[in-house]
Amino acid sequence: MLHHIDKIIHHRRLFIGLAFAFCCQNARADLYDDYTNSKSKRPFVSFLARNTEGSSSKPGHSYVAVGVELDNGLRVYERIFGYYPKSDAVFEEVKAVFTKVVGDIKYKLPDVIWTVELNVPTDEAGHKAALSVMEAWLKNDPKYQLFANGGKNCSAFAGEVAEAIGLKVPSGAGSKFPVTFISELRALNKKP
Repeated sequence: MLHHIDKIIHHRRLFIGLAFAFCCQNARADLYDDYTNSKSKRPFVSFLARNTEGSSSKPGHSYVAVGVELDNGLRVYERIFGYYPKSDAVFEEVKAVFTKVVGDIKYKLPDVIWTVELNVPTDEAGHKAALSVMEAWLKNDPKYQLFANGGKNCSAFAGEVAEAIGLKVPSGAGSKFPVTFISELRALNKKP
């Protein structure tokens, strides 16, 4: 489990490092100052979904982010994680339509762009509840299956996190396209 978390942290550090490398010096200093000087850092959990860019045959992806909102309204996403098939091979994606495959909680670069979001202000307990679902799935892979027929998929993962922080969850999370599921989750919890 620690290996998976180390990989996630490494990729997150790499992304943040690259982002800072391409930012101008003043912007980096301002962002850092905003973060360190913020009087409060209000925790949140976000439920996100995106369509697959350039593909009408792939359903998209739903995923979860945890972070803090600063005094000035800036959101700092500390972790972004979703449930994917462990292998990126096309064969595994096809196989996941018909049967269970090994899954993994991870972050991919396209996860920084989303089509729909439900942002939920929470407390430290909600923050920890979201992370505990991630850790449980890392420790005991429920097996990925695209249509969640006996397995789990990214929307089922997001639904379990939503339930853990006390949200109302639409039925059939694993059988809906990610953007549809997160939109329904948002509507059910009265977020326009």
